[in-house]
Amino acid sequence: MKKSDFILGLSLCVLCVLCGESFSSEPKHWAFVPPQRPALPPVTEKDWARNAIDRFILAALEENGLRYAPEADRATLARRLSFDLTGMPPQPDAVQAFVADQAPEAYERFVDRLLASPHYGERWGQHWLDLARYADTDGFEFDQVRPDAWRYRDWVVSALNRDMPYDEFLRLQMAGDELAPNDPSAFIATGFHRCYPDMVDLNDQGLRRQNALNDITETTGLAFLGLTIGCSRCHDHKFDPLPQTDFFELQAFFAPARFRDDYPIASAAERAEYESRLKRWEAEVAEVQAALIRLEAPARATLAPGDPPGLNDEMAAALRKSEAERTPAEVRLVFEALAKDKRVKPQAWESALGPAAAQEHRELLDRLARRKAAAPRALPQARGLQESGTQAPPTFLLRRGEYGAKGPEVVPAFPAILRASQTESPAIRPTAASTGRRKALGDWLTRSDHPLTARVAVNRLWQHHFGRGIVATPSDFGTMGEEPSHPELLDWLATELVAQGWNLKAMHRLMVMSATYRQSSRSYPAALAADPENSLHWRHARLRLDGEALRDALLAVSGGLNPTLGGPPVFPELPAELTKLSNKGAVWPVSPRPEDRARRSLYVFVRRNLRYPFFEAFDRPDTNTSCPRRAVTTIAPQALTLLNSALANDASRGLAERVEREAGPVREAQVERAYWLAFGRSPDGPERRLAGEYLNRGDSLRHLCLALLNANEFLYVE
Repeated sequence: MKKSDFILGLSLCVLCVLCGESFSSEPKHWAFVPPQRPALPPVTEKDWARNAIDRFILAALEENGLRYAPEADRATLARRLSFDLTGMPPQPDAVQAFVADQAPEAYERFVDRLLASPHYGERWGQHWLDLARYADTDGFEFDQVRPDAWRYRDWVVSALNRDMPYDEFLRLQMAGDELAPNDPSAFIATGFHRCYPDMVDLNDQGLRRQNALNDITETTGLAFLGLTIGCSRCHDHKFDPLPQTDFFELQAFFAPARFRDDYPIASAAERAEYESRLKRWEAEVAEVQAALIRLEAPARATLAPGDPPGLNDEMAAALRKSEAERTPAEVRLVFEALAKDKRVKPQAWESALGPAAAQEHRELLDRLARRKAAAPRALPQARGLQESGTQAPPTFLLRRGEYGAKGPEVVPAFPAILRASQTESPAIRPTAASTGRRKALGDWLTRSDHPLTARVAVNRLWQHHFGRGIVATPSDFGTMGEEPSHPELLDWLATELVAQGWNLKAMHRLMVMSATYRQSSRSYPAALAADPENSLHWRHARLRLDGEALRDALLAVSGGLNPTLGGPPVFPELPAELTKLSNKGAVWPVSPRPEDRARRSLYVFVRRNLRYPFFEAFDRPDTNTSCPRRAVTTIAPQALTLLNSALANDASRGLAERVEREAGPVREAQVERAYWLAFGRSPDGPERRLAGEYLNRGDSLRHLCLALLNANEFLYVE
């Protein structure tokens, strides 16, 4: 298509949306049309193909006159699969058993063991948390801690390990509170929408809420739809057929939500028992507070007559009631209002009350302190979205996206270009305690004929297994995104995901079982010249470990990794120069137990304003926005970090001690074991000779281990 034709067609498409008319002669962009399952293409070398994926890949290779790479050796495949599926290096004995197992189903068994590992959820949970912009703090100036944010992180890991179907995974994060109102786990799932950065001290709390709704709307578009719908917040999208009304109509699904930080994580029985204990405790505290109010009343009338200053409406109403009419909560309000009255100095009570009453006053204050200290332990809490009724506040289009510049009122609606028909509207059915809006949105997103949801999901899986998505812009399937390298394969995978009941592990298995995945990363000149980006997959991509996987690998090979799953975040040591930023540990309170500091990287505290330096060096993304694909840089601090950091040197020391413990004192056996632990293979002849010469010169095993941990083979996965 000529550029002028493309621009004309795009303009007509935008006009179509704005005017509500249909230009049937102009086809929609491919991403806005529901995927249709294509037939498998004919190929010449049918024997190479192990499944349907290979037919599509091979057809493109043959069409372009390219050949596929040979299959990688078993040790390489073991390491590749282990890092891909669990983010961890394989154990040497597992690799050796796999290499020795010549049964036809050996590869499949190895894959299934990894998919069944609890570390699978940790690895793929990290990919999802990148999209969700997860962090343990608010960001902005004060960067306050979110003490319960980690519950959402653990929910993601658990859901993936339980092989929750992707449609359920999506719907629970969209509207878990509406789908299962009495299930704390379902509420935690809505924490996806509470991962946004938050300026909690903003003077205008209405603007603060609007900022959150804008972020939620934009991230929903990016993560689930693969569309940059956030670009239409201030004006009609410049490239995609997404008018500004689409943004605020999508936002209207979220308008009734309450942003809760205090949802109790407990069963109904546990909550009832807690409420009963809390009610008794509040009554006991109110009894003592009421006694103090009575005792102080005559003296207070002299010391500070009239109402105390600074009363709010609730305090004033409670103060007007008689003691017998007040509830425990109203007693507390009155007591707090009187206690804050600065007209009465604490030392004045002694003389104003007289000796006997002053003694009783002191005893009552002591009794009150003891009662308050005996408060019932609060139930665990979580962050998420919840609604409190069937009525929703109005949503307005904001002119230029500015809060306060209200335009016309809008109602919940799906983006016009994605509707099955111009008249399609959401099937919103209120529940007993909610509007049902987000449930309707989740139902629409997971329709089997949705143009984008399944395509976006399988493309993300493909990206992490092969290094590049079939669509190389995984959160932009719009007109300015990359065209799919294999459009028929993308549609086949999308329809297969639905056919498999949205089962993610089935799709992982399909991808890694393919001959395409099993290729070596070996290059050859003709293919490199014809397709330098390897978009046709004529070999497997050589991928560098991200910072989290690299840290986990250092801990794992040294024998120091603590594999415990879940729980609150941990704080490994910071470099000495960064501790000066901390105010007595307020910024980064190092975990006191060494075993906690050796937890997997997924559990390291995520502070928005202070990224863990090791991860920073290896391209940890900014958590203020959704990250669909991490940048991969090669910079000097990476080499310096691996060579000089305390983490790397502690790992080399631990690896050397482990080698000596497992291999004994013989140098040849130590070299063999060190290579197996670091690289998952035996050293070849030259490597064995060089390592032996190095150790025989009197150099330490620790320094040999440090050299292995700095090798490209440790840092990259073939």
